[in-house]
Amino acid sequence: MKKTSIILGIIFIIILSIIFFFPEVLYNSAFGQNVLLKMEGDQVAKFYFKENQVEKDTIYMKGVIYSNTLEDISKVFKANPTITTLVMEEVPGSLDDEVNLAASQEIRKHNINTYIPENGMVASGGTDMFLAGKNRAAHSTAKLGVHSWSGGDQAALDFPKDHKEHKKYLAYYKEMDIPLDFYWYTLEAAPADNIHWMTIEEIEKYKVLTTNSFSELLDIQKRLASNAFKGRGTGDNKEAQDLIKNYFNKIGLEKLNDSYITPFTFEDENTKKEREGVNIIGHLRGRTFPNKYIVIGAHYDHLGIINDTIYNGADDNASGTSALLYLANYFTKNQPEHSIVFAAFDAEELGLHGSKSFVKEPYIPLKDIKLYINFDMISRNLNNEIYVVGTYPYPQFKTAIATVAEKSSLVVSYGHDNPNDKTKDYWMYSSDNGPFFERGIPNITFSEEDHPDYHKATDDFEVTNPEFYINSVKLIKAFIKTIDQKFPN
Repeated sequence: MKKTSIILGIIFIIILSIIFFFPEVLYNSAFGQNVLLKMEGDQVAKFYFKENQVEKDTIYMKGVIYSNTLEDISKVFKANPTITTLVMEEVPGSLDDEVNLAASQEIRKHNINTYIPENGMVASGGTDMFLAGKNRAAHSTAKLGVHSWSGGDQAALDFPKDHKEHKKYLAYYKEMDIPLDFYWYTLEAAPADNIHWMTIEEIEKYKVLTTNSFSELLDIQKRLASNAFKGRGTGDNKEAQDLIKNYFNKIGLEKLNDSYITPFTFEDENTKKEREGVNIIGHLRGRTFPNKYIVIGAHYDHLGIINDTIYNGADDNASGTSALLYLANYFTKNQPEHSIVFAAFDAEELGLHGSKSFVKEPYIPLKDIKLYINFDMISRNLNNEIYVVGTYPYPQFKTAIATVAEKSSLVVSYGHDNPNDKTKDYWMYSSDNGPFFERGIPNITFSEEDHPDYHKATDDFEVTNPEFYINSVKLIKAFIKTIDQKFPN
C-alpha cells in the first residue's frame, strides 16, 4: 500500500513538473489535453452510439476536438461504413485547429450529414466541423457560436488579409461551399476569449444550414393538419393543445398564470349548451417596455370531424398557429423591446370565443396592450397576395407595413377594414381581431382571401404553397420587429 502511494506520488510530481517546465508538451499531446480538459471540467471529443441503438447509421459526438480527433473519427468511419449522420450534441471548440480542419474534411469526404439536436451546442472549432456536413440541419433550440482567433500576442484581425494564417481558413470555407464573408464575420463577431451566438438571420445569410430555416414552420403546419390531430375541433383537440403547450415550454416562454393552459366556457350558438374551450398563452418579457404589450394571436381550432370526414384545416388555421410558434421561438432568441404575449385561441370557428374570453378576463391590463396582431389563413394564394387588415381604422401602422412590404416578393394589399367599401367583405369582426376591435385595442390581421378549399375537407397540407407561406411569415416578422423597435404614435 505504501509502495503504491509512493509510485502515485512520483507520477503526480512528474506531471506537475511537465506542466510547470514543459507546458507546451502537455498541451500538444493527446494525453496532456485529456488531463487539462478534465481539470477544467470538460472532456475530449468522443464518438459513440446510443445505448440500445439498433441502426448504426447515426453516430453521436460530445466534447472538445483535440489532437487525436482525426484518428478517432477515421477509425469510427472505417469500422462503421453505414454511418450517414453525425449528431453533434455539445462541441464547444477545438484545441488543435489543424487537426480540426483535417477531421472535418474527413467528414465531407465520407458525405456525412451533420445535425445539432434539441438544446445542442457547437461553437468555435465545433462550428467549423459542423459546416463539413454534406447536409446540415439544427433543431430550433440549438446554438451555434463563433468568435475570432488569436496567436500569441496578435489577434486574427492584426494579420493582413492576405496572410497565410487567413488563407487556410478561407480555403476550408470555400471547400465547404460557405460564403467567404462568413470568415471575416466570425473575426468581428466576438474576440477570441468570447462567443457570439448566431441569430437566425446570420445563419440564413451565411448558408450555415442546407435545410431551409423555415423547415420547422412547415413541419409543424403539416403535423397540425394531419389526420392524427382529427381536425382540431373544439372539445377534441388535445393533441394540438399538447403540441403548442410543449413547444412553449421547450423554448422557455413564461406563463401569465400558473399554466400555459387557460380554460374557458361558452354557449354553443347552435345547441345553446355550455361548452368548454382551451386557450394556450405564453409570455415573453420585453427589454425596454416590460409593462407594455404586443399580443400575437392565431386560432388553432378547426372544424374537426364531420360525418366521419376529417377537416384538417391546413391553411385555416394550422398556418397561423405554426407561424405563431415560429415567431415565439424567434423572439425568445432575440429579446424584443416590448413584452409579447403569444396566444393560441380555441373556438374561433364557433364564434371567436377564445379571443372573447381573453379580453373578458385578461391576465394583463387591456390598457397596456399597444397592438394585437392576428394571423388567419396565410399559406396559399394563387395571386401571391396577402391582405393587411386594420390600417383603415389604425393608419399609424401603414408606414411600417409599407416599408417592410417593399422588400417582400408578395403582393401586399390593404382593405376589408373600411365599412364604407362595399366592394369587399368587412373583416374587422371575422376573426380573433374582432373582440380586440370591440374593446378599442388597435389590431392588424394578416390573411388571404378565401380559396376553393376554405372550410372543406380538401384544405390539406399538400395544396398549400410553402413559398408563399414562408414569405408571409417573413413579412409578418419584419413588421413586428419594426414596430417593436420604434412603435408608431
